[in-house]
Amino acid sequence: MPQITTRYVMVVLVSLLVLPLCGCGDRNPQADLNPTTGKHSDPAWLPAGHTAAVQDHGYNCTECHGADLQGGISRVACTSCHLENARQVHPAGWGQFAYALHSQFVRQNGTASCAVASCHGSDLNGVSGSGPSCSSCHLGGPLSAHPQTWNADILSFHAGYGSSYPTSACATAVCHGSDLKGVFLSGPGCNVCHTNL
Repeated sequence: MPQITTRYVMVVLVSLLVLPLCGCGDRNPQADLNPTTGKHSDPAWLPAGHTAAVQDHGYNCTECHGADLQGGISRVACTSCHLENARQVHPAGWGQFAYALHSQFVRQNGTASCAVASCHGSDLNGVSGSGPSCSSCHLGGPLSAHPQTWNADILSFHAGYGSSYPTSACATAVCHGSDLKGVFLSGPGCNVCHTNL
């Protein structure tokens, strides 16, 4: 009889240890992960799905990406895309003046960190729901705000440009202002020279 009791006790103990494990491994119905790959669902995750998840749930990425967002069990650090700070797209020091402060960053570091498929696009032509095309502001390419031909004499060349193109090419919120009255740390107001504006 003691041998049967010992076996019975062992079976019960093993069952108590194994039984809780039977519930593990089920997919969380609220997770947006692909059960086969273990990665976020494609193709909508980057950038739109990622942005919506962060806005809807705050920075609730720490379970997979680690408490410091440096990779965790996912082994993908948020700073692999977010420059300098896991909670900001651009370097923290840029604040609301990314339009003005990005040029020095690009001169020092090149465009590689901007040319990402989910940021400004690998070709810098922009990504829907993420970064705009660099040419939407940089008319002469990523390193030239104005058309390349202006670099020699910007004052004389802009007059011809203005007569050939509508002022909307200059009237942007980060260039000369949507009202052409200038933008802090960026383009001057057109009325500085053109008094009729």
